Amino acid sequence: MPQDASGKLLFSHPRMVEDLLRGFVTGPWSDTLDFATLENRSAAFVSDDLRRRHGDLVWRLCCGETWLYVPLEFQSTVDRSMAVRLLTYTGLLYQDLLRRGESNPDGKLPPVLPVVFYNGRRSRWTAAREVSEMCSPVRAEALAWYQPSQQYFVLDAGRYGADDLPHRNLVSALILLENSHTLAELERALDALLAWVPGPGERELKRAFGEWIRTGAVAGTVPGGDLGADGGVGGGEDDAGRTGAGMDEAVVRGRP
Repeated sequence: MPQDASGKLLFSHPRMVEDLLRGFVTGPWSDTLDFATLENRSAAFVSDDLRRRHGDLVWRLCCGETWLYVPLEFQSTVDRSMAVRLLTYTGLLYQDLLRRGESNPDGKLPPVLPVVFYNGRRSRWTAAREVSEMCSPVRAEALAWYQPSQQYFVLDAGRYGADDLPHRNLVSALILLENSHTLAELERALDALLAWVPGPGERELKRAFGEWIRTGAVAGTVPGGDLGADGGVGGGEDDAGRTGAGMDEAVVRGRP
């Protein structure tokens, strides 16, 4: 799907991954995350099986005394087998780490946090989120210990209303864009994006947002909408950090 690819492009930027983890995937461990150590490891894993089975992103960062690996999947349709896919991917990831001799300081494998970003509009995410839910129940309690178990986090964009979203968060701005059904809603989403997007030094991130808008349903919300020559959002590098004018002229050309 084209927008799955543009989602991968957006989340190739560390600011997007940081806002995802800060705003949506939180827990008692969140305070131990060191976002200065965020590193895109997608290109580091070279096994044929891993490359063939997993085409999205892998990030890692320090979580206390350990590395935390964050595989990201982008879905525009519900995949009933997602729990098994991510369990398989985790095994391949661990195999690659062992092959490369990369482990935590204690010599053990690092934890993983699999995340699915789902932007389907026809239905909410209904697939099992724990692989054990896809397996027949084990009658013998002693056998239960030997069954696979892994859960993943789903960010289902359609479940969020504007009031549910963290403020000044680029993933929130992305969800607002995704959930825009009228020009008025789109204008509010664009205003939020323009207020929160980083300054002129993040030209590639702006371009990635432009690609998301171009390939998504947002483009259909704006009659005659055009992203302009560079396909980005906001002003150029010499715009002194002001992004509103460029978006008004390039993206919302169909605005009344």
